[in-house]
Amino acid sequence: MESKPSIRSAILAGVAIGALGMTSIEAQAGGFFLHEQSAYYQGMSWAGVAAGGPSLSAMFWNPATITQTTPGLSTELSGSVIFPNTDINPIVATAPNGANLTGLGRSGNLFKEALVPSSYYTYGINDRLFIGFGLNAPFGLRTEPNPVWAGQFYARESEVFSLNANPNIAYKVNDWLSVGAGAQIQYLKLKLHSAFPGSGSVPPFGPLLPDELRLDADSNHFGFGFTAGVTFTPWQWTTIGFGYRSRIDQKVEGDIYRPAFLLPVGPGVVALPFTFVNFESTVPLPDIATASIRQRVTDTLTLLGTVEWQNWSRLGRVPLAVNTFGLPAAALVGVPTELAFEWRDGWLVSGGVEYQFSPKMTLRGGLGFERSPIDDRTRGVRLPDNDRIWLSAGATYNWNERLSLELAYSHIFVDDADINLVPGNPTFNPGLGTFIGTANAEVNILSVALRYRFLPPPAPPLITKG
Repeated sequence: MESKPSIRSAILAGVAIGALGMTSIEAQAGGFFLHEQSAYYQGMSWAGVAAGGPSLSAMFWNPATITQTTPGLSTELSGSVIFPNTDINPIVATAPNGANLTGLGRSGNLFKEALVPSSYYTYGINDRLFIGFGLNAPFGLRTEPNPVWAGQFYARESEVFSLNANPNIAYKVNDWLSVGAGAQIQYLKLKLHSAFPGSGSVPPFGPLLPDELRLDADSNHFGFGFTAGVTFTPWQWTTIGFGYRSRIDQKVEGDIYRPAFLLPVGPGVVALPFTFVNFESTVPLPDIATASIRQRVTDTLTLLGTVEWQNWSRLGRVPLAVNTFGLPAAALVGVPTELAFEWRDGWLVSGGVEYQFSPKMTLRGGLGFERSPIDDRTRGVRLPDNDRIWLSAGATYNWNERLSLELAYSHIFVDDADINLVPGNPTFNPGLGTFIGTANAEVNILSVALRYRFLPPPAPPLITKG
């Protein structure tokens, strides 16, 4: 029994989890926030998102922009298909017992193709008061490397799914000022799986077919937040917008399954049975502030810009409150007790241009730089995120005064990322060994949206007595 402290320190609480940033398709946005909420603004690399325009999707960043729609009902349905290509090349990978795992090979493409849908609705009660509703998936998606690879003790399958409902209201105070506010109601689901040392068919660290440590959780209560924003039109051709999406402290509960395994102790091994426990946690998701400008230069040319801040630095270390059911300490060896992040804030700066080619066709393009909240000190294999450049183009075709079609394409250039899971990295766990490697990534995104206005019926003809 004297060896228990060393056992617990050898395969400690964060054993299979690394970082919750596990989820998103790499490089579409910093951390696991999904920017892909609008085909219109994607075509300009998110330039102008908080200043508004013809797209209802601006309400995601700034609810005050819905005052730019027309009285009556309008709808917009958008979908983005993301085609990522991200591969991790191991340079050094060792098991806790020192065995060389590098020969198990690369991760393969971590991120699978995925669809990110969104929908928006506005209703102008009159020419000053407007209500809106957005339905989005602002956080998430999935990573899934090869089931057997050199970094499998740090990551196998990881997933986050979110659903956010955003009712809002806005008021046009006068011709140059509008204000808006809304609520966020959010559901979150998490999955974190990884290979577990000492389990499976080839003990004690049999890298060929180890069993999995599994963490699965979802919202035990909906998370709540708010949105707020304002737009200014100081001159006829200039609109400036400021929008804010509040932080959400998302409470989740779920289960952790730790497989049976053989633990080396001195000259022999100790067989520990599987453990299944419940846990609760609060995931501190970031607040996001956005400032944008929309500046018409001529009747056909418009310039746009955006600066966005994402408060990822509030995501430090997330405790897991584990219900031990009175199990002895030895039975809980390897059960995680926290998720380690220690990220920095993320930033996006972008500029775009829009050109009205004809009364029915508008063309646009944009360039953006996004600083990832993950750097060389905190990067793990679940999300080998890094700074990236957005290059985008898009178009709108107005079929008639009611129906518009929007298309957008983006290519994202991602800086190569060094991964050093060694002492000093918050994801490093001595019970999982060491991993050093590099990640290479690029992403292509195609988006389409349909916008429809239900025009009010024409006013009845005025009849006067002759």
